[in-house]
Amino acid sequence: MNIPCTKKCRFAVNNVNDSATETAATDQNPFYSNWGLMFVLIFVFLFNIIFSLGSAFIAAFIYNLPFSETRSLLTTPDGTALAINVSRVYHLISFIGSMLLPIWLFTIVNRSSLVKEGGLNTPFKSTFLWMGLVTAGSGFVLVNWLDSLMRSITWPQTLQYYAQQLDASRQEMTNTLLDMQEPHELAVCLFLVAVMPAVIEELLFRGVLQNIFKGITGSIVRAIMLQAFVFATLHFSFYELPGIFLLGMAFGYLRSASGSTLYGMFAHFLFNGTAIFLHYLSQVHFRQTGVNGAFDNIQFGHVVSLLALIPFVYSIVWYRRQIKSTAT
Repeated sequence: MNIPCTKKCRFAVNNVNDSATETAATDQNPFYSNWGLMFVLIFVFLFNIIFSLGSAFIAAFIYNLPFSETRSLLTTPDGTALAINVSRVYHLISFIGSMLLPIWLFTIVNRSSLVKEGGLNTPFKSTFLWMGLVTAGSGFVLVNWLDSLMRSITWPQTLQYYAQQLDASRQEMTNTLLDMQEPHELAVCLFLVAVMPAVIEELLFRGVLQNIFKGITGSIVRAIMLQAFVFATLHFSFYELPGIFLLGMAFGYLRSASGSTLYGMFAHFLFNGTAIFLHYLSQVHFRQTGVNGAFDNIQFGHVVSLLALIPFVYSIVWYRRQIKSTAT
């Protein structure tokens, strides 16, 4: 006897099938679990300490400097060409060591690959590239607007003190790293602060960590939110936290909708690259006019920022629809 299957019945069957699929995936990938999460985060933390010292030693060796002088140039840069070059070598080695090596080790123990974790073998679709452009452009406006809003709020004194101390430390390192006098230095900084983070951070957060969180929670949405939280937290900026979280969330949806981190890499590069290029224009403008920060602190205003919210939200809604259509 055939019993008609109601919506409730079909929902229950789908849930059983989904659960079975997720269980099978977890069995096949035992490191998409709390163990895998601990493995990645512990090695990110551990390698951050190791390469923080190791990168300074390597920079000292390259430039034939005493280690103490190298550390001094890194902690209290004097604006010289030597300090700038030491900072760039340090950033290159420490970033690769603390971010790329942990996920490479993860792929070894998980018997996977960076291509598989990042979904880089999925067929190319230009639509996702254009939507990534929409996300990056509108996201750039929103992140800067939220940063300004966060700074305009009067926070508790202790919280504000530590937030400002952390912000000042990051700003000093960034200013040294991005001190660009010639066009070729713009290319160097684009590689260090746009290309490298775009590739490595997308593989880490939207690749490995999003896969792990999906294995733990069994939910795409929760996986996206969790990796976005870790992504925002590891930027170590209280004022940028909401904006970076939203950006990480949008990139997470883009990765799930497309099945690949490639489009997130493109969008991430556009976001960082725009900031670097504007900083370069500010330095050119300063050398010509003596006016500092002309393009660094662009205030988009509430109206423009709220308008930017429309394409940003639309892109996330579009990604969600693609995820649902793929699931069905």
